[in-house]
Amino acid sequence: MARVKLIDPAQAEGRQKEVFDRVEAYYHMVPGLQQGLNYLPEVTDALWTLSLATATEGSIREELKRVFFAVTAYEVECEYCTAAHMMALMGKKWTRDECVSLIEGQHSPRLTAKENAAVDFVRVVGHRPAAVTDEMADGLRGHGWTDPEIVEIVASVALMRYTSTVASALDVPLEAAMDGIGISCGVPLDNLDT
Repeated sequence: MARVKLIDPAQAEGRQKEVFDRVEAYYHMVPGLQQGLNYLPEVTDALWTLSLATATEGSIREELKRVFFAVTAYEVECEYCTAAHMMALMGKKWTRDECVSLIEGQHSPRLTAKENAAVDFVRVVGHRPAAVTDEMADGLRGHGWTDPEIVEIVASVALMRYTSTVASALDVPLEAAMDGIGISCGVPLDNLDT
């Protein structure tokens, strides 16, 4: 159960309703994350704009950014965001086992060596941004990542750290569609039923 009362989109008025309408136009529903955060409609709207821009701006394909989001969410122990981004990957034909393997730290055969190197970097940034070293950035460059792309990777992680903080601290419950994803951050994923 959420730590704050989630705002019912059907009861929202004014600016809160406008923000919900914008989110619903994209998802065809209003996720619990936005229902919890929309006590601050300007922040919710700005986060929505930032989320869309982060997912689409730059040269990194959206599917890879979803990988970054899922890995980051798991690193910061956000069950809600991990499940949400696993679902997004599953919508792109990833299997649950492929997602779990990736989240647990295995390189994915779906990704190139360059992309797997970025995922390794994301894992560090997601877990502890201050642990990033010059050598790590140089290692990315050695795999062919440019400075603008490194910024894009870091921005993807930063967005997910923000949304994961909101979802975790408010204890936003999983959406009905997330049932059966089987994610429990803090519990090893291989101990869950598949």
